[in-house]
Amino acid sequence: MDKCKHLIIGAGPAALAAAQAIRNISKTAEITLINREELPPYSPTVLPYLFSGELTESGLFKKGNEFIKNMKINLVRGKEVVEVLPETNEIEYKSGERETYDKLLIATGASPKVPPVKNLESDQYYTFRTYSDFQRFSRTLNTKQEIAIYGAGLVAVELAEKLCLAGHSVTIIVRSSLLRKYFSSNSVKTVEQLLVKNGAKVITKNTIVSAKKTNDKLELLLSDGEKLTVNRLIIATGVNPNKIGSNLIPSENGLKVGINMETNLPNIYAAGDVAAAPSFFDKKNAPCPILPEAVLQGRIAGANMAGEELEYKGWIPCNYLRCFEADLFSIGINGIESGSEYNLIEKEEQGKLIRLFFKNDYLVGAEGLNQKYIHPGVFLYLVREQVPAWKYKELLLSKPRETACWLMMQHRKIKEFEC
Repeated sequence: MDKCKHLIIGAGPAALAAAQAIRNISKTAEITLINREELPPYSPTVLPYLFSGELTESGLFKKGNEFIKNMKINLVRGKEVVEVLPETNEIEYKSGERETYDKLLIATGASPKVPPVKNLESDQYYTFRTYSDFQRFSRTLNTKQEIAIYGAGLVAVELAEKLCLAGHSVTIIVRSSLLRKYFSSNSVKTVEQLLVKNGAKVITKNTIVSAKKTNDKLELLLSDGEKLTVNRLIIATGVNPNKIGSNLIPSENGLKVGINMETNLPNIYAAGDVAAAPSFFDKKNAPCPILPEAVLQGRIAGANMAGEELEYKGWIPCNYLRCFEADLFSIGINGIESGSEYNLIEKEEQGKLIRLFFKNDYLVGAEGLNQKYIHPGVFLYLVREQVPAWKYKELLLSKPRETACWLMMQHRKIKEFEC
């Protein structure tokens, strides 16, 4: 009977994936999740859906409660871990209490990154990473509000869409251009048009220089000299990993891990937004704070904690966005420069776009706009498993869904035969 004690610091997607991987291998191992919030596990990525009513607050916690019960997992709520003590296989809580472990996973996620804005006090803006963030902000929405969102990424756009659907007036302020790290200019143009069509305003190539509070309003001075007066300001300009205690684990902007999600310390692993794992393409360690990779990293960490030997092939950027009527995805490499070693083929017609990036015989990136019947995970499989695809490039353009699925199935059959 396996009596190994697994401690998992965190209760997000990486933590849950690790717990499930451990339980799938061992039915008797002791698994404990430590959540610093007084709440069941939930996914922060779905919080914007609470504004539009597409998700209820009870629905937010339903899966987490069922998971804890069905997986027979211990859940510690409302305790914050401040130190890891590898010499004694212990963690220390903020209260000073200690707890032992046999295997430890650090899956503490990340916290909002807030850029400097002159005269802006912490109680004058909102971030959006936890359920308490949602509660604090939602209390201000009894009437229609003028809301500014500072940020250019997926979270900023999702919040803008859901707040527009809820009847609020939204302005997005971006330092460069909207979603430029994720999608091509044509796809971004589609998103911007839909935001404007639904009442939002997008201000590009600007930063917020300073803020001035007047009654229940906030006056924002932008870098081009324009002034914007709003009721509320949301900052969504990225995240910083939630590292714990002493710097015993080397940092590459996150906790550095190897191909088994192991740290430099014995019996200690890290996964999710806090981990700096190797990249699939250049093998350099860096965080990749996106949901699919958090889940995969957690699954691999959990399997290795439970005694299996699984390798992480490296993180691949995977971005999915549904904004009003538009569906977008991008996988892997999504932009090339003149003289690049990558080949790009693309097809655009009737409001749909498919772009495919190749290096030699292999697909290294894909982007889709309004390709509603394509599962992006299939393209991710082709990239991660390095499935030879160049000779099928025309079929991938004309029939992307069918061809990508066929290539994946053929590759799986070959792997099964080899085993």
